[in-house]
Amino acid sequence: MVTLVTIPGIMSDARTWSPIAETLRSHVDAVHVADTTKDATLPEMASRALAATTGDLIVMAHSMGGRVAMEMGRQAPDRIKAMVLSSTSAEGPGAGEQAHRQTRIDGANADMVSYARNWAPKVLSKAGGQNDALVARIRQMVIDCGPEVHERQNLALLHRPDATRYIGDFPFPVLLITGDEDHLSTKDVHDGVAAQIPDARSVVIEGAGHLLPFEQPEAVAQTVQRWLQDRSVI
Repeated sequence: MVTLVTIPGIMSDARTWSPIAETLRSHVDAVHVADTTKDATLPEMASRALAATTGDLIVMAHSMGGRVAMEMGRQAPDRIKAMVLSSTSAEGPGAGEQAHRQTRIDGANADMVSYARNWAPKVLSKAGGQNDALVARIRQMVIDCGPEVHERQNLALLHRPDATRYIGDFPFPVLLITGDEDHLSTKDVHDGVAAQIPDARSVVIEGAGHLLPFEQPEAVAQTVQRWLQDRSVI
């Protein structure tokens, strides 16, 4: 049995990967959306996803979800058939990150609606930020997440493990995808991660910022499906 596990990023849910998962559904036995809202650490989120599934896994993860996926690869490498990492990174917390995340937490706790309104355009491409319907979808998803989950996820990221210590041991293929207008998880960041993994490929998709799966779902689905077929995973 092969299960496709989709993992959303921070302040996100099943809406992140649903169009791409539908494209791949006929190639797998089941689709599972990982719950990243309840746990205080990324390793705990990874353990929850592993416990909620059985058999072999294809893992498809975005942003914070990518860090959860890497933890799944560390905890159960033999269960992972392939991993797709969208707009993510692998290093541990950086200098000054605690103050930055606390500012974000304080802003969301004070007014989640205003926080969502200000955050959405920052993580989209220039064209995406001018797409009123897309921006409204992102804002609503952030508001639905709520300030408590937002705080818990930010604290989990603040105490994230340094995945560069173990990704070199991954025995499965990894595809890294990012948008050409992603200023957080840039091509250079992804190329650096790919260089540390034995079997990895880094791809840039045009017309997207950090929220790549939302902006270019068709291009992402085609890229992922082709890669999985090339690697004889599906």
